[in-house]
Amino acid sequence: MALKFLAVAAMAAAFLCSGVERSQAAVDAISSKVTCERFASPLGSNDGSGTATEPYLTVDKLANSLRAGDTGCLRAGVYDEDVEITRGGTAEAPTTITSFPGERATVVGRLHVTNEANHVLIQQLELDGRNDAGLPSPTVNGDHVVFRDNDVTNHHTSICFLLGSDDWGRAEGTVIERNRIHNCGELPPTNHHHGIYVEESEGARITDNWIYDNADRGIQLFPDAHGTYIAGNVLDGNGQGVVFSRRSSNNVLERNVLSYPLIRYNLEDYELTGSGNIARRNCLWSVRHWGNAGVQLDFAVPAWENVVTEPVYVGRERKDFRLTPGSQCAGFNPGPGSGALELPRARKKPRRPVLLRASAGTVRIGRRLRLRATLQPGSPPAPPDARAMLRVRHGGAWRRVGAMRPHGRGYSARVRLVERRRPRALRRLGRATFTRGRRTLRLRAFVAGVGSSNLVIARVRR
Repeated sequence: MALKFLAVAAMAAAFLCSGVERSQAAVDAISSKVTCERFASPLGSNDGSGTATEPYLTVDKLANSLRAGDTGCLRAGVYDEDVEITRGGTAEAPTTITSFPGERATVVGRLHVTNEANHVLIQQLELDGRNDAGLPSPTVNGDHVVFRDNDVTNHHTSICFLLGSDDWGRAEGTVIERNRIHNCGELPPTNHHHGIYVEESEGARITDNWIYDNADRGIQLFPDAHGTYIAGNVLDGNGQGVVFSRRSSNNVLERNVLSYPLIRYNLEDYELTGSGNIARRNCLWSVRHWGNAGVQLDFAVPAWENVVTEPVYVGRERKDFRLTPGSQCAGFNPGPGSGALELPRARKKPRRPVLLRASAGTVRIGRRLRLRATLQPGSPPAPPDARAMLRVRHGGAWRRVGAMRPHGRGYSARVRLVERRRPRALRRLGRATFTRGRRTLRLRAFVAGVGSSNLVIARVRR
């Protein structure tokens, strides 16, 4: 057994992590630099142009509309669909799919990056891979695909990440970094469902992730994973930690924390014929095995300078896998951030002083939509005889529909939607002109001396 354990006190100083350390301010800075060329929204339409004012409805439409160097942004909300990405970018100009800055979008369904799509970046999304076919998600068959700062799960229904396959294409240069990957795979465990399944892959990089509570392996290298670099991750509470299998070769596992495996080991091999694999300088802990390392007997991979010690997480029960300052593994600083950072979360927007509500989320051409505006608690009081104005977003500007009538403690209005063949200015209360082909109506109330309301979006139906 080529495993050498060194005393914790002697080795702790040697384990200085070179992984990325990030703060919430750094995440916000990344978001603020995003420039969106195309947009999608749960209130959009695939008949639209994909602009900020006419966003697409689906992620699939958005992803496959992007050209090299474009960024597609998802407005906050849930997109319930399977996504098949067939277009990518170039090494110099990848395509990017991300949440709109300051928001967080959720995609429920299978996400498949096909072998036609190379150089794709997918970041800052909630990826819920549940799908009717029970297929792995995300599935990667393209080359140089990057997943960064996402939350990935499928609520114990199937494999999560699948990298490459004989049938659909080998994946080269996949990068999976700073993600949460959790609760993947059927329960009770089937021995086939893992957090990351590196199947037919070349040169993948799996770094600075939190991989936890998956039914079987946290990471499986089987049967033909070559040159995978796995570093700076936490793998906790999985059925097993990492397995090296079959022809898999030249894979490096270093500076990870592997803890509390539920079924078998932190480190194991299976029918391994590949060479050049190594497991070095990791923190290992298991309460189920003699010596607390949780390493398979006669482990076939050279393993050296690994430390056996309890990690002492900040809040394991809360799935906060940051390491406490006193932890002997603290030099690693693994996971999707350090310090107070867990994952980028949507920033709270300042509350507007006026709350606008609509009687329905959908309005038909020729029908009326009732709206009510009230002052929010804590807002400045309205001056005597203050007027409220209803406006609609039209032609890139807020156009006046008309004055809202006082109603109880607020103001009310009724708008009848009229379609025009060409854009026209909106005139009087009771009639809102509408450009042919538009699918949404955006409204705001403005109260003199107080301020503007939230944005109300109503879907238009014919």
